[in-house]
Formats: sequence, C-alpha cells, structure tokens
Amino acid sequence: MCENYWKFVEEFEKKMSKLSFKESYSNLVFLCVGTNKIVGDSLGPIVGNNLKNIENKYLQIYGTLESTLNFINAKETIEKIYHNFTNPYIVTIDAALSATNNKGDIVLSEGYIKIGKALQKSICFYSNVNIKCVVGRAYSEKDRNLRELKKVSLKETEKMAEIVSNGIKNVLKKSNIYV
Repeated sequence: MCENYWKFVEEFEKKMSKLSFKESYSNLVFLCVGTNKIVGDSLGPIVGNNLKNIENKYLQIYGTLESTLNFINAKETIEKIYHNFTNPYIVTIDAALSATNNKGDIVLSEGYIKIGKALQKSICFYSNVNIKCVVGRAYSEKDRNLRELKKVSLKETEKMAEIVSNGIKNVLKKSNIYV
C-alpha cells in the first residue's frame, strides 16, 4: 500500500480511538458527499459504494453512486439522521479543492464542515470527523472550480476512494467498531 494509505489509517485510527461508540453514540453514520455527474466530485459516492457492504443496524452509509448525497438533499438527509438516531457519530467524506493542500492529500479534521463550497453553494453542518480528499486546486471563481472538478481523472478519483474506503474498513475492523 502507498504512503497516503498508511498516513490516512494512522490519522483516522487516532480520531476513532478516542471514542467508545456503543457507550457514547447510538450509531456510526458515514455521509459520502458528492455527485455521480462530475468525476472529481464522485469520490464520496464511490466510497459510499465501497462501504455499503459493511452497513448494519449500528453503521449507516448515506451517499452512493445510485443514491447521491449532495448540496440539494443534504439538509433533508441530516434532519432524517437526527430524527432516526439519538446520538449519531458522523463521519463526512467529500472531495475538495484546495489552495493550500496538494492534489492527492487526504485531510482529516473535526467539527463543522461546508459542502458545496467550491461551487459557491454551501451548507454547513456538524460532523465529528471530516475526511476531505483534495482532487484539485481551488479558485475564487465558480466556473474555474467546476472546470477543475471536471478535469479530474476517474483513475485518480477511484484510487483516492479506494485508499479511504479500505482505510476505514481496516480501522473499524481493527477497533472492533460495529463490524
């Protein structure tokens, strides 16, 4: 496996090791954000497809290539999650454009996340862990950002999605969290 994979696994494992899910949280929810219409923005739904086979009553996956989670339906989906689960632990996975990080970087953070920011349509919500996969450079103009997302190759997107989904599965299995 590549260096990006091991770095991601180490960082994600640190974030997950702080928690006692079954005692503190009702469910582990993955929000795999993006669209299947633009290759550079399809990373989240590809990860969702890759994780769908580990879904169970405690671990839910939202956002796949067949049923995308994006700016249009995010608010409704998040409301549904909080209605259905008492205290969900939310992990958000999204493609990102960045002026400060390099293409191929996987950036983990905690707290609020904005989705749709590259296209100047953003919705902000709380997520316990944010996994942002940098697929290109960010510009100040919406049209340039859209062109940037459209020029990302499917191979690059699939490679990053594989790193993230395999890393998540590895950490969940190793930590014995809902798997």
